[in-house]
Amino acid sequence: MSEFQIPKLMTIADMSTRWDMPRQSIHEKKGGYDFPPVVQYVANGRTALYLESDVEKYEELYPWITTPEKRQRRQRFIWSLIQDKVL
Repeated sequence: MSEFQIPKLMTIADMSTRWDMPRQSIHEKKGGYDFPPVVQYVANGRTALYLESDVEKYEELYPWITTPEKRQRRQRFIWSLIQDKVL
């Protein structure tokens, strides 16, 4: 008999913990066209669920999102590019 596997699901709160990022920042990223799609809403439509595999693909596309240090490093890099153009 084959076993049915329930896929691993994540909420915005789970991503917030995983990436050490405020939930509001993640909500702002949801507007992007390549943010993982919602697969289901629960709690009377208040909580969106995302496939963990989709979140992992997003992390592959945007590796700097995974830690505060990587986000800071990317921010400094972009700032240096802007400063080079200005000068």
